[in-house]
Amino acid sequence: MANLEHTRIMVVDDNADTLDLLRIVLEQAGASVVVAQSVGEAIDSFRKCPSHAVIADIRLGNQDGYDLIKTIREYNAQYRGFTPAVAVTGFASPEDEERAKSAGFNAYIRKPFDPAEVVSTVADVLRGPLNAAA
Repeated sequence: MANLEHTRIMVVDDNADTLDLLRIVLEQAGASVVVAQSVGEAIDSFRKCPSHAVIADIRLGNQDGYDLIKTIREYNAQYRGFTPAVAVTGFASPEDEERAKSAGFNAYIRKPFDPAEVVSTVADVLRGPLNAAA
């Protein structure tokens, strides 16, 4: 399994069980994990202390992961940074994956997911953008 030591990862999901599972998997890989259960909570946390990467569900209550990634990309443009982002979602069609990547996510993982896939995908996006979503 990839090593995520010295990284701060934000995980955003409104399902507590999924949030806990992702947190545990990433912490076991060495990451420091910040969790949020809503877009608003995630944006507040990100603005206070940006993460090295973000993992977010697409469906998040009355907002969605697209709202979150739009705000993160605007923040990145303003501060000339880049925060890799991974969508983790139950939306499983090729069109859903293309929409997520077009919106600004750098990688896409379908639920249910393999914990090792999550860690390796995060490690991959931390090495460099997988697409020109920035």
